[in-house]
Amino acid sequence: MFSRSLLQSYILIGSIDLQKAKEHNKRLDEEILALRNRVRSLDSEKKELGEVVERLKGEIGESPENKQLGNLSPGKTVGAEQRTQDPSPGEKLKYQQQEELQQLRQNLHRLQILCNSAEKELRYERGKNLDLKQHNSLLQEESIKIKIELKQAQQKLLDSAKMCSSLTAEWKHCQQKIRELELEVLNQAQSIKSQNNLQEKLAQEKSKVADAEEKILDLQQKLKHAQKVCVTDTCVLGKKQLEERIKEAMENEAKIKQQYEEEQQKRKLLDQNISELQKQVKLLQDKENQLEMTSSQQQIRIQQQETQLKQLENENRKSDEHLKSNQELSEKLSGLQQEKEALCEEYGQFLKQLDVHVRNYNEKHQHYKAKLRRVKDRLVHEVGLRDERIKQLENEIGTLQQQVKMEKTFQDQITAQNNILLLENRKLLEQLTEQEELIHSNKWIMSSVQSRVLVLDKENKQLQENSLRLTQQVGLLERIIRSVQIRRGEETTISDIPEFEALNKILPLPNSSFSETGLVESVGSLQETEEHESEEAMANPKALEPLSCSQNSKAGPINVASLKERRCMQEQDQKSEL
Repeated sequence: MFSRSLLQSYILIGSIDLQKAKEHNKRLDEEILALRNRVRSLDSEKKELGEVVERLKGEIGESPENKQLGNLSPGKTVGAEQRTQDPSPGEKLKYQQQEELQQLRQNLHRLQILCNSAEKELRYERGKNLDLKQHNSLLQEESIKIKIELKQAQQKLLDSAKMCSSLTAEWKHCQQKIRELELEVLNQAQSIKSQNNLQEKLAQEKSKVADAEEKILDLQQKLKHAQKVCVTDTCVLGKKQLEERIKEAMENEAKIKQQYEEEQQKRKLLDQNISELQKQVKLLQDKENQLEMTSSQQQIRIQQQETQLKQLENENRKSDEHLKSNQELSEKLSGLQQEKEALCEEYGQFLKQLDVHVRNYNEKHQHYKAKLRRVKDRLVHEVGLRDERIKQLENEIGTLQQQVKMEKTFQDQITAQNNILLLENRKLLEQLTEQEELIHSNKWIMSSVQSRVLVLDKENKQLQENSLRLTQQVGLLERIIRSVQIRRGEETTISDIPEFEALNKILPLPNSSFSETGLVESVGSLQETEEHESEEAMANPKALEPLSCSQNSKAGPINVASLKERRCMQEQDQKSEL
């Protein structure tokens, strides 16, 4: 029962976990749909902004003032200063259009960044969804297996319970039979005691008959002696007396004959009773063979036999006066003794059969007990295996929960970095506003800036290509980091991994093979060069572009976060130059 309750609790926990996973999948699907809608809206906005930019570029190319400004030489700065003093409305329109172009470019750049981030999030969420679906499918399969095993165990338990109930019923039935047989044995013992009492009474009657015969012999001797003595005169008187006695004897003989006839009739009745008793004994023998089926009938018949035995005792008391009837009864009792011995032999055989049946029953009971022990051991073993499987599943669920927590912490870190970047963007926007005010105050610089717009566009395209290449490299680095996290136990160098070899091909390093101390020294030197180059960039913004490219080529495979920060610094510097 305890193992069954444990299994039911584990099944409930598994079903709750499955429901939670399904709810989490639904939430993820909703988030993915929202992200897809957001990406579509961003794509539409991007297309609209591209159309607006192309239209503005066409307008700027068609305007003749733009051509005249493009053909101006740097030596004619005096005329530009005079024009700045009194700007015409066409120039104002041109400045407004340029400002709009800058804003549109900034918006385009932001949209590109947002699109890239959204695509990355979509890819990450898709991979996460696939992993969760696979995990859910595995959990469902395991839950189905556990349910099947539970059903099998329940069936086995039901079978064992049925076997136990049948064995208990058989055991109770055998106990009832044994009790009935004990009662029959007691009844037969009582009948044997009554027969022994009858034998004792017959022996007493035999002794009485022997005494009577001795008395008769004495009387005959006395009669002979009296006949010899009575020769004298007294013989007459004796004869008379003898005649009287003879008459009396004749009368007595007639009476005795009548009594004898009555006794014969009584003997006939006794013979009939004895024949009935013999028939009843035969019936008893037949009934003893069917003791298991007709125990209640035997008790009734035994009561009848007891009544008949009582009647026989009464008749035996009456037959004490009759010697001949006692002799016949003694002969019949000898026959009854023989029948009794036969019954005793049959009773012994019956007891032997009972012993055999009891032994067989005990052997069967022990066999069933052994079977039950085997079934119990098997059930305990299967329950142990299931407990181990459930523990393994719980451990896997714990590891998955830890991974989810790690991913949540990673997402929180990314959001914190995004917030920091937003604050930096705001600061940069404030700097841009200050620079725009400086541009308005220094209009003579705009002529040279306009001539360099085309060059900057080309450089922007190159930078976008570089950024795409760097994003691809970042994706490779992220994959490598994930593979390294999975293979924690393997302490190998970075050059032994095939992904790092591919990166070394894409981003060539000065030394292809290096140690861990070399890595630490290279990271320190890179940080020092970054600080030095940032100071030089603040002093000379024009030389920032090649330095940034060299930094990316050096520190690309080591630190991914520094790449993103450098890209942001490059974009900020470009905006400041514009």
